[in-house]
Order: sequence, then C-alpha cells, then structure tokens
Amino acid sequence: MPRVERSPRQLAEFLYLLTRQELKARYKGRLLGYVWALAHTFALAFVYWIAFKIIMGLEVTNYSVYLVAGMFPWVWLAVGVTSATRSFVVNAPLIKEMGLAHAILPLSNVMQEMAHFVLALPAIIAWVVLPGGYDASLSWLWQIPLMLLVQLAFVYPIALGCALANAYVRDIEYFLGIGFPLLFFATPMVYPISIVPEPLHDYFELNPLHALMQSWRSVFMEGSLDPAHVAYVAGWALALAAVAWLLYRKLAPRVGEVV
Repeated sequence: MPRVERSPRQLAEFLYLLTRQELKARYKGRLLGYVWALAHTFALAFVYWIAFKIIMGLEVTNYSVYLVAGMFPWVWLAVGVTSATRSFVVNAPLIKEMGLAHAILPLSNVMQEMAHFVLALPAIIAWVVLPGGYDASLSWLWQIPLMLLVQLAFVYPIALGCALANAYVRDIEYFLGIGFPLLFFATPMVYPISIVPEPLHDYFELNPLHALMQSWRSVFMEGSLDPAHVAYVAGWALALAAVAWLLYRKLAPRVGEVV
C-alpha cells in the first residue's frame, strides 16, 4: 500500500499514542512498576561498582554517582536504537495496511526511551544529591532540557538509519547486539579517560558518545556544561541527520515490500 500523506498534527498524535501505549504497557499491572523500571540500570551500576571499585580498586571520586549519571543516558541510547532497529519489521502491518509514514516508528521507540529517562530523573537526582552529596543546581533547569534535545537529535538519526538498513538486511539487529557492548567499554563508561594511556586519549575523545556521556556527568556532578562537548555532539547529530535523510529518501519507498 502506498504511503498515505498525513498532516504534522496527525503524525504528532500518532507518535503520542504509540509512546503512551508502550509506557502504559511497561508500567501497568505491576505494584512496583516504577521501581522495577529503574532496578535494571541501578543493578548494572552496582555490578560495575563492585567489579571496578571494590575488586579492582579504581580511584574515582563518588564512583557510584559517576556510574549512575552515565548509565541512564546510555540505556536510553542503546535500548532506543536497538528497539527502533526492529520497528519496521515488528510493525509491518502498520506500514503495509495503513501506509504509515515510516520515519515515525523509530522516532516512537526513541521517544519511549526518552520518556523513560525523564521519568527516571527524580531517582537519578536523588542519588546524586543524597548518597552522592552533591548540591542540587538551578542550572539543571536549562541544562537537562538542553541535553535531552541534544541526545534526541543525536540518537534519532542513528535509529532511523538502523531501522532502514535492518528492513533490507536483518543482520543489523544482531550486529548491534555485539556493537553496543564494545562501544560501552570504548566510550568509556565505567572508567575515566584519565586511566587510558596518553597516546590513546585523542582516539577516545573522537568518539561522540564520550562527549555525550561526559556532558551528562558534568551536568549532574558539576552543574556545568562544556560548550565544546555539546557542540561536538550537535555537529555529529547534524551529520548523522544528513546521512539518515539520504538513506530515507533512497530506501523508505520499498520498506513496505521488503518487511
């Protein structure tokens, strides 16, 4: 079925409905739904805290806050892209029968994880302020919304490109299953870049994920943002958007046929 043209308002409403439906399914019917939604990420942070802080003796001030401040944005990125990669295949009837604009499906997945991250913010802030001992900052009122927009702009083109590629080559979702764990340790996520050998610093800093995660940590742990890091991620977001747009124009017309 050819794609049906819909107004921006109709697309926004459909995006809202998709996102709300997923969030209701995630939290509905669970007495401790909100707690369980946070538990996985906190548990991962706890495991890395045991492994690197207790067993390996890594010297990082407020290491638990360092982990939590990075882990939640990472989960938004990794889970958002991974779920979006399967969005065309999983929602094939919406594409074939409704002629739904393809780009809205991966955006819905990314927005769902963004909404989950926003809902997790009170727990993150509580961890930063209480066990972490950091003061709440008024600058969070503009820094956090800014970083939400920057990460959304960065993640969505990746998600759209992966979804398009996966519609044609189903191996993409399996490749991501290997790629994200490698990126996790190459970012770096559970150790500071200061322990990386000096000759390798430049290579690590070329990774835009490092700038993105460091920006989140700077917000929560310092109440500040490095303009260079934010500009670097924004530049990558623009470049990725251009690539995703070209892929969309070339591949989207036949997505309904190949899924």
